[in-house]
Amino acid sequence: MASSAARTPKAKPLAYRYEAFASTGRTVTGVVKSLTEGAAMAALEKKGYQVINLQIAPSALSLEQAIPSLFKVKPREIILFTRQIATLLDAGITLLPALELTQAQAGTGRAFRKLVGSVIDDIRTGSSFSHAIGKHSHVFGEIYCRTISTGERTGELQATLKQMVKHLEKHGDISKKISKALTYPVMVACVTVVVVGVLITTALPPLIELFVDVKAELPLPTKILMKATEVIGVYKFQMAASIFFIVTLGFWYVKQPAGRRLADELALRVPIVGTANHMAEVARFSRTLSVLIVAGLPLQEVMQMMPQTTNNSVMRSAINRLYQGLLLGEGIASPMSRIKVFPPLLVQMVNVGEESNTLETTVGVVADFFESAAEERVAGMVGVLQPLTTIIMSLVVAFIALSIIMPMYSIMGSFG
Repeated sequence: MASSAARTPKAKPLAYRYEAFASTGRTVTGVVKSLTEGAAMAALEKKGYQVINLQIAPSALSLEQAIPSLFKVKPREIILFTRQIATLLDAGITLLPALELTQAQAGTGRAFRKLVGSVIDDIRTGSSFSHAIGKHSHVFGEIYCRTISTGERTGELQATLKQMVKHLEKHGDISKKISKALTYPVMVACVTVVVVGVLITTALPPLIELFVDVKAELPLPTKILMKATEVIGVYKFQMAASIFFIVTLGFWYVKQPAGRRLADELALRVPIVGTANHMAEVARFSRTLSVLIVAGLPLQEVMQMMPQTTNNSVMRSAINRLYQGLLLGEGIASPMSRIKVFPPLLVQMVNVGEESNTLETTVGVVADFFESAAEERVAGMVGVLQPLTTIIMSLVVAFIALSIIMPMYSIMGSFG
């Protein structure tokens, strides 16, 4: 054992690029070196930073890190990897051959095969599975690595892997559905803008000249459209510059603490979409909490990691308040009841779980409920947004068409 440990290579610290809020409220960026993502997060929190974004810093000597979008590991690959390892372990195959079989799968990308190869090399030199994947916490995530470590330590690795598969599948499922639901309205809006822009800039000017030349009596819709076309023609550069300035200012403001919080609050409160986002955030919080408790992690450690489960600063702040309440001996339900972002049902179920010492069960049940509720909200959102955007586009196009057709009849009547 001593010789094996002596051969174990020393892990090299990774460079993490971070974006965080300082205690003064301003946004700070920089690079911190650490062995794991969790250790980097802890080091930044000791400095009083509230981390917004933390990811491995690209190296100028590595194309795969300099252009991560071309080589990054896809979430689906991690799910497939976890499921395959769990299945092979259940079949009686030991860990190292299971990893070698997984690496040989043709469905995985080059970056992930390289990562699995690194894990295999570490295990061959005497490292544990959890320690080997812990070196790649920027890919797997700190929650994944800590959960696997607990499962390996308790001898429940297969069960833990199966739980992680379900967790990973649920984690991004609702968010993907919301994104897909918004795709159609966004596409319709873009098509509407393009159609209106083409009509106003190319088709309408000659027709407007015709209407003016014949001195026909123009209906109100045509007058409105002509005036709009005239204004756009005269002030198009000023309008383009204004739009660019407003968009740039908006992006800058969202990067600031107040702007980021406002954007995240709107994401949870805006009509139709906000309700679905809120349900999805609560479902994700409940499911992750259940999975980590079932895996055997101490509650304090679980709550310390929970802010990593969301990118919404409002939810992250709320979870941090829960963690602070837990450190003060209040438990979870008591501070949760004072935070409006958590629904009363979740508060009541957590309270029951704490009193009956069945928190993992009650939180799992409420996670199922909120996941179903989020899916229903998404379905309802699709049912409202798709016809609404179609109607709006139809009205805009109909208005322009009527503005053109109505004076045509007036002109034909004058010639008759």
